[in-house]
Amino acid sequence: MDENQEEDLSIAEVIEVPQVGLIHVAAHICLDILDSARHRRKLYVGEWLPEPVPDGTTTVAPTPGRASVTLGRSTALMVVRESLTPAARAAFVLRDMFALSFGEVAAVVGRSPQMCRNVASSACRYVRDRRRQETASDVHTRIVTAFWAACDTRDLAALVSLLDPEATTLSDGGGKVRAALNPIHGADRTARFMLAALLQYPKLEATLQSVNGKTGLVLRHETTVSGVVSFHVQGEKITDVWLVLNPDKLRSWNHS
Repeated sequence: MDENQEEDLSIAEVIEVPQVGLIHVAAHICLDILDSARHRRKLYVGEWLPEPVPDGTTTVAPTPGRASVTLGRSTALMVVRESLTPAARAAFVLRDMFALSFGEVAAVVGRSPQMCRNVASSACRYVRDRRRQETASDVHTRIVTAFWAACDTRDLAALVSLLDPEATTLSDGGGKVRAALNPIHGADRTARFMLAALLQYPKLEATLQSVNGKTGLVLRHETTVSGVVSFHVQGEKITDVWLVLNPDKLRSWNHS
């Protein structure tokens, strides 16, 4: 379809093209799931964070005529994508990854082509701006390693020095385990929170491991993973700490 002559597609027209029809059906299923998830999160106890996974990326089969697409799975990008509305996420993915025209996107999300153009462009800028802010992997690993060394030695001053003054910590227990119900703001408060949490569990062991494709901390009590910590590092400072404690979100780390 000529992008200069965007127009709405009827369901019949979409189904005439097998690939577009399949994307159309899959996208509607995903939109229903996203709407349901947003409703459940309104009832969620405390802060909600994406599930941490051991692997870092998922490769999507390429659309004919386009290169294969690799989805960034860093926690930072997952948090950003979760902040988008279902329609914005769908428009962004269908346009940016599957190269659908705005008329085809409009048929899926039930908006006008112009609105889809605006929403997709805004979402694309938002996600890519966040991606550009991510620090190189070697720097990220060095900062996280220093962070754990400061935690392990209970060095408050060193810990504060690694954190951005406006650093934020989110702790997700899901009402299943004890966790901070609200965000913790500031370098000093974040550092004290982390040290206080570790003091409560003197037998806790931590290892540096890949979490959503970036170096993070995996916390174990005996042989069970009881927490996973991921970070967003900008420049030489940690700006975000995400601590997942909800056991339901740690099943992939504890499978037998």
